[in-house]
Amino acid sequence: MIENKTIANIITPPGKSGVGIIRVSGEQSFMIIDQLFKPYDQQSFMAKESHKAYLGKVVRSNGSLLDEALVLLFKGPNSFTGDDTVEIQAHGNPFILREILKEILLLGARQSQAGEFSRQAFLNGKLDLTQCEGILDTINASNKLALQQSLSQLEGSLRKKIKNISKELIKLSAYLEATIDFPDDEIDSSLSRTEIAVKADNIRKTTDNLLKTYQQGKLIKEGITTVLIGQPNAGKSSLLNCFLNEDRAIITELPGTTRDAIEEQIILDELTLKLVDTAGFRETEDKIEKIGIAKTYDYIQIAQLVIFLIDASKGLTTSDQKMLDHLDRLEKKYLLVYNKADLLSQEILENNVDRICISAKHSTGLEILMSRIKEIFLEKESEELYLNNLRYYESLNKVRTSIETFIRELSREDIPYDLLTIHLKEAYQELSFITGENFTDELLENIFNQFCIGK
Repeated sequence: MIENKTIANIITPPGKSGVGIIRVSGEQSFMIIDQLFKPYDQQSFMAKESHKAYLGKVVRSNGSLLDEALVLLFKGPNSFTGDDTVEIQAHGNPFILREILKEILLLGARQSQAGEFSRQAFLNGKLDLTQCEGILDTINASNKLALQQSLSQLEGSLRKKIKNISKELIKLSAYLEATIDFPDDEIDSSLSRTEIAVKADNIRKTTDNLLKTYQQGKLIKEGITTVLIGQPNAGKSSLLNCFLNEDRAIITELPGTTRDAIEEQIILDELTLKLVDTAGFRETEDKIEKIGIAKTYDYIQIAQLVIFLIDASKGLTTSDQKMLDHLDRLEKKYLLVYNKADLLSQEILENNVDRICISAKHSTGLEILMSRIKEIFLEKESEELYLNNLRYYESLNKVRTSIETFIRELSREDIPYDLLTIHLKEAYQELSFITGENFTDELLENIFNQFCIGK
């Protein structure tokens, strides 16, 4: 039996497909594959050339045929994990894939845990932690901008930013330590405390600019909770169906049809909208409808955008105005949308061009509504990098606090440089947790447990 040091797993999603892939990675992977896979060229894998595909048969330990497959060979350290790696591309039959994996495990490999391939890539220095998390974000990206940002992070954009801040902290800390060890006349240039404060403040500004991107980055990554509200029969459910291009919500002429919230998600080019269709607000004695209306107010509280539908044939009512006042008190972002524009004359529409007028029934005016949503959430000059992870945000907040403490205490002549450098070192230490130069087992568990077993 081969010593159990090599990991393996099916890395394609469950279900039938044209092709299914099993990855084997570790120092014993080639020896395992030599016993399982019989290439048509009959050459041992130990002698084969790396980064090439080989066609052959996958056989059980008793010699019976399991499948015909294509096997890709990657010799470490030039592989994803940094270890010797083999990927078996077999037919995407779940039964076949499980049987192949079973044979691999019998030959001595261990079934990988969640994210273990990526974790091994990190431990072998192939990726830093921000790039590993970029992989996860790429897998989960639900819109164009989220994908663009995740791929940028995977390529190392955040790592470079963090490295640059770290370098500036090291330079400043090194200067302060040099002034402790050597007289002024032995140092090429002597800086006053005011000049040192300016350099530290520049580092703080860079950190602050990165922190400012977090809210936008989070919206891009996670989507915008968009709540549809309005009085009964204002057209909320019709608009939801229109967005989804299907009859997701029941529509009748009877008021109060929607009694519970309906949640769906749509992709709006660069943005993801998490739509919530709510019960129409009104005075009612119906107990079930009252619960639905209470939920409407709960959803308004967590909404990042409210689409407030008004029945254009009735205009803005007293109840509508009360709701508008409520949204203003909560300081919510909202769009006032006049539905049933098909019931208005052309003259009225022309006199109200500043309004968002739509007809959910006939799917007209939606492009104007979508354009307005983009105007609210998409910045005219988008950043090349957005923070989208709470872990980064919290660490950078600590970095900023340490630098601010350093600047504040620097103004006090009675505090020596060797005590001041402690704050710079704290900031540097926090940055190293972002990239993974320093890490704890708990940190790695928290990150890689979010991955699927195939990554």
